[in-house]
Amino acid sequence: MSGFPVNDQGLYKARVLVVEDDSLLRTQTHRMAAKLAAEVRVAEDGATGLALWRDWQPDLTITDILMPVMDGLSMSQRIRYEDAHAQIIVATSSSETEHLRKALDIGIDRYVLKPLDEPLLHDAMHKCLRDRAQHLELRLARMVFESVAEGIMVTEKSGRIVAVNPAFSEVTGYRADEALGNTPALLSSGQHSVEFYRHMRESLASVGRWSGEITNRRKDGELYTEWLNIVTVENGAGREPRFVGLFSDITERKRAEEHIRRLAHFDSLTGLPNRVMFMDHIRRSLARVSRTRGSLAVLYIDLDRFKNVNDLHGHAFGDQVLIEAARRMTGAIREGDMISRRGGDEFVALIESESPRQAASLVGNKLIQMVSQPYRINGIEACIGASIGAAVYPEDGEAVDSLLNAADAALYEAKRHGRGILWFPSPDATPPLAHGSMESLLARGLEEDRFELRFLPEIDLRTGAAPRIEALMRLRHPERGLIEAAYFTDTAERIGVMHPLLHWTFRQALTALNALGPDGPGLTMDFSARQLAMPGHPDVILQLLQEFGIEPHRITLEFSEPAVTGNEEGLHAIYQLVAQGFDASLDDFGAGYCSFDLLRQLPLASIKIDQSFIEEIDQEPQSRELVAALLAFGKRLGLRTVAEGVNTPAQLAFLRENGCDAAQGFLFGQPLHADELPAYLAAQSWKDWL
Repeated sequence: MSGFPVNDQGLYKARVLVVEDDSLLRTQTHRMAAKLAAEVRVAEDGATGLALWRDWQPDLTITDILMPVMDGLSMSQRIRYEDAHAQIIVATSSSETEHLRKALDIGIDRYVLKPLDEPLLHDAMHKCLRDRAQHLELRLARMVFESVAEGIMVTEKSGRIVAVNPAFSEVTGYRADEALGNTPALLSSGQHSVEFYRHMRESLASVGRWSGEITNRRKDGELYTEWLNIVTVENGAGREPRFVGLFSDITERKRAEEHIRRLAHFDSLTGLPNRVMFMDHIRRSLARVSRTRGSLAVLYIDLDRFKNVNDLHGHAFGDQVLIEAARRMTGAIREGDMISRRGGDEFVALIESESPRQAASLVGNKLIQMVSQPYRINGIEACIGASIGAAVYPEDGEAVDSLLNAADAALYEAKRHGRGILWFPSPDATPPLAHGSMESLLARGLEEDRFELRFLPEIDLRTGAAPRIEALMRLRHPERGLIEAAYFTDTAERIGVMHPLLHWTFRQALTALNALGPDGPGLTMDFSARQLAMPGHPDVILQLLQEFGIEPHRITLEFSEPAVTGNEEGLHAIYQLVAQGFDASLDDFGAGYCSFDLLRQLPLASIKIDQSFIEEIDQEPQSRELVAALLAFGKRLGLRTVAEGVNTPAQLAFLRENGCDAAQGFLFGQPLHADELPAYLAAQSWKDWL
């Protein structure tokens, strides 16, 4: 059936068939109809008209009654038999009363008298086309109702179900006759509070809609999760409104998300929280104790002699020792504390206490004692020990990086002093990257020209091109050399130097980008929560782009989940810049708790898979499963997928096999100075790996 483009009168132009044996009247009717119709075709008798109707399927037929071969009424009757809603106008003379009565008998209620009056013909055409449009809309609505994959349930204001579609029955297990006349309580799982449903009703009453996740129960008793949208629909003047619920069964998706979250946040061997989960936990804990003036301690734990046991008895035996050691350490910490596996034979614990040094001493010595007990596995006995470095907030560090570095330095001292002991930083010692020296370096960094930029290309795994370069900030430390931004940004933000540092970084990066020319790669810049929330942040970025003459589409804004979680100012800044043409990318994807929910909110073009998952592709089956799941998830959402930290050919091969779009990592080269970029991009040496 033809479409209905709208004409300048607001009515639908359509295809019209004119059936008339008189050539003069046929021409006249064609001319009049063409003023409203998109296309007009003619036939000179009923038989020809019927054949043309079947082949062309017009939206409206205008027919004479008395014609040779087949008259107009016989043709109309056959048309109505094949399409009960076909629109037909009969053109008749006043002397054809009997024929007109027969026309009415077969359901044709539109007619015009000859000689034809153009306004009257147009009026009849308008009415027919309106009827046609309404019928098609109703038919389309019915088709959608019957065939859509989402379940639909229509209720009265009282809650009585008055309509359900086939998908409703497929999801819930209830036939239509079982649901009709019931209320939605038929599906109640008992999993939601009275407050939950009260909020739903209030939303429907105030704004006429509600949407969200809800757990319901199928006919067979199985619980399932659905995403439900309810809208209030007016039901005609003086009649109570109805509620239309449209829902999708997202149970499998929720299970997949939970599986991915589990893979992302827990160590596959020991079941302990992994590095990603620990870093999230310590950030939240530090934020909390800084508000409440509380205290906490970090314990860095290294298993002594584990490498010897692993080499002597094999990796399978070593894995069992790690599992047992993790079980013992979990039993040694207090409820509410956390212990996680950092990788290999390294673990880290977080302890919150009003007396953190005392609590750390008690827990640390208990850990050493329990880990040092003999291990008997498959008839073989082995002994290992533990050395622990401890650091206390706020004495040894006030930011995540400084606190962890203090604990790491203390662990080094513990090993140097004989192993099997717990060591705290000495009061007069300044561990590497201790917070005092770091604050001083950062405060003077720009003035003393201590900051540098490096650039890491992103390689498209399909085309072999380098479409983007990522700007990486570095700090030159007098003892430790170049330090990555992850080790000092928390401190920089806390002491208030991040704003000028960000401005310097962006200016330097744009200078490098300009040197590569307008056809060069785009630029990726990483932003933290505080940076995104800085007042006027989008305006500063736009002003710099205008100054350098660079189009926004060449810039990708990269941010991690913590940067936007609960950060309304940051989210607003992202939307504002994306509206100007920037791309947005979610960094460290899979490493947060709410990434899947955020994907529904953020205007993303791409996601970057956290390098901690990529690092373990070669060794851990769980990591391979996780990365494959994350890539599939991103592809399903239509997002570009980028892998960070690709350092081996095996990692690259796995990523390509699983449809990853792009990659970064040392396999393609070390981070480059700005003046090294032109030669690197021209040589395209990374293609040796593709």
